[in-house]
Amino acid sequence: MKNSNENRSPRVLDTSALVHDPKSILSYKDDIYICLTVLEELDNLKERTNKSVSADARMCIRMLEDIINGHTAEEMEVGIPLPSTETAQRGKLFIGIDTQLDMARELKHGIGSDADNRIINYALYLQKELNKDVTIVSRDINMRLKARTVGVRAEDVAVDNQISDIDLLYTGVQAFEGDLFDRIKTDKDFKVSGEVYTFPVSLFNDEVQPNMYWYDEAGHIGRISEVTDTEVYTKLLPRKHEKVWGILPKNQRQAVALSQLTDPYYDLNIILGPAGSGKTFLAVAAALHQVLELKKYKKIVVVRSRDFMDDDPGFLPGDLTEKSMPLLAGITDALISMHSGDNNEGNISATVEHIIERANIEFTSMAYFRGRSIDDAVLIIDEAQNMTRAQIKGMLSRGGKNCRTIVLGNLAQIDDKFVTAASSGASAAVNVYRNYEKGSVLIFDEVERSSLAEFTEKNM
Repeated sequence: MKNSNENRSPRVLDTSALVHDPKSILSYKDDIYICLTVLEELDNLKERTNKSVSADARMCIRMLEDIINGHTAEEMEVGIPLPSTETAQRGKLFIGIDTQLDMARELKHGIGSDADNRIINYALYLQKELNKDVTIVSRDINMRLKARTVGVRAEDVAVDNQISDIDLLYTGVQAFEGDLFDRIKTDKDFKVSGEVYTFPVSLFNDEVQPNMYWYDEAGHIGRISEVTDTEVYTKLLPRKHEKVWGILPKNQRQAVALSQLTDPYYDLNIILGPAGSGKTFLAVAAALHQVLELKKYKKIVVVRSRDFMDDDPGFLPGDLTEKSMPLLAGITDALISMHSGDNNEGNISATVEHIIERANIEFTSMAYFRGRSIDDAVLIIDEAQNMTRAQIKGMLSRGGKNCRTIVLGNLAQIDDKFVTAASSGASAAVNVYRNYEKGSVLIFDEVERSSLAEFTEKNM
């Protein structure tokens, strides 16, 4: 989680902070407080004639609803835990009732915005109740000055509140510094049989579970098969990586991804991560390997999220594949990239068309997925971050006999105005299917596309 703040104290977020960046809710290690006055202001803003402001206000309300949904008033009073991971620890979200508080003496005869005064008054009240400093986060310079004048810390919204998949969700993998085997005091009992080893559960993070993977700097990669109160049983993967459709992994997580994508045990693979991390490239390579080389499946079906499950592709000339191709350029780009070094380099397009025909690759629309049953196929669902929970449910229920489903996405690139990181179908898929016996989850943390892509992902 990229955040320059030191998270010194609980934060009271005002309306301007939330509208400017709804992700502010997830940008601090300490507790977040939002009062009723802010909710009232958001409600008023959603009806503004300025469409940009009203859209931002609606997004804030939607994100708060995604977090609060299902919690009682009592749970809201004691705080709703915000999602935490190994890389990003967060506090709780409190919705405070500020409308019944007596106005502090310093603000009783204040002029200007009544709403600003009530929010500052709420922060003063919290300082006394919690017996610790509280910080107001606001884009309003004058409000920040006013807050400091009456004894409340205030700060602007951090410019680098970039929340990534790895900061929000179970990652499916744990990385260790050095050699994991060096952490074992004695090697008498840790080898169980064959390539299965047992390690003390204390070495692993709290998210350790079956089908989770781990790797260390010495090059070991393991898949966890069982977790007890004291031990973690893990099978080591081969140290030497085999090419998959001519592709070798560029880092440890890519090696884990290729193992998951080609392991016949799984029928669901969920891979999220930043742009340029290799999600689509590896998924396409694994699919071609299993369709054309192993003959395990008969075809590849590729679908990318549209705005709604029921969107119709329209009535422009061309069949469904021709209409869908512009939406699925990421897949064709991957095909071009992995075959650009072939002998017939001067005719890459012909090669790609030949591969599409040989592998029986079907590009389709979400609009035509209701009622389908996909058999003997690799189903690739791309850009899943823009899907709602209902849409991803609809997609994942299409798999029939001998179908492997691959879900790809990047929560940092949600561009559907009705979807937030908390409500995204991709997030729901990770949270639900991490417990599916024949499913794997992996979140990438590195960009391999180019130095520009890596710099952009880290700094924009």
